[in-house]
Amino acid sequence: MNILSLDTSNPVLSLSLRTNNSYEERKIIGNFSHSENLLGEIKSMTKRAGIELKDLELLICTKGPGSFTGLRVGMAGLKGISLASSAPLVSVPTLSVIDESVKSLWKGPVLSVIDAKKKKFYFRLRKGEDVIISDRDGNPEDVIETLKSLKDVLITGPDAALFASKLSSEDLDITVDSEAPRCLSYALEKLGKEKYATDGPDDIGEGPVYIRRSDAEEMLLAKAREAKGE
Repeated sequence: MNILSLDTSNPVLSLSLRTNNSYEERKIIGNFSHSENLLGEIKSMTKRAGIELKDLELLICTKGPGSFTGLRVGMAGLKGISLASSAPLVSVPTLSVIDESVKSLWKGPVLSVIDAKKKKFYFRLRKGEDVIISDRDGNPEDVIETLKSLKDVLITGPDAALFASKLSSEDLDITVDSEAPRCLSYALEKLGKEKYATDGPDDIGEGPVYIRRSDAEEMLLAKAREAKGE
């Protein structure tokens, strides 16, 4: 089965292509412009695999939270390929993918984080199979009391080190993932295939999940409150 997977939720691009005869994954860190370079990267991968875009049979991407622009670029790009190739599209929550990427490597609690800017982070906390904190937008201080009650916590994700640096000097039993940011392709493909088998493809109108309102939405709400004299 020809499966294309990609994560554009943050500046680190994770991209993979699986065919019946090959598997390639790439992690690109640096000044990579998702909007300018994504399609070129995809075409290069399909060429190396000896297939064309029309031969793709399943498309998988992260759905957020993460960068507003990055998520829109990734999902819009795959929707375009889906229309051209008739390949179904499946999207998976970003923090669940980050969590899955270390599940076989770390047996203790896992805190998955992405920098949400404005001194906040998107984060998710899991212990075993239990989700202690579901996807949310908040400050590092918001999880300190919970972390105090846990032992051997791994902080992972593209901004794990930054998040850990913002925690107070409390006596916390935490480890920062030394391999972060990891390539998320393998975990993304796994969760995407599971979701497709269980729920089928995304609805054509489904879009990214942001958690936080965009700056444009905040401005509109502020103007509406001002108009009401609030």
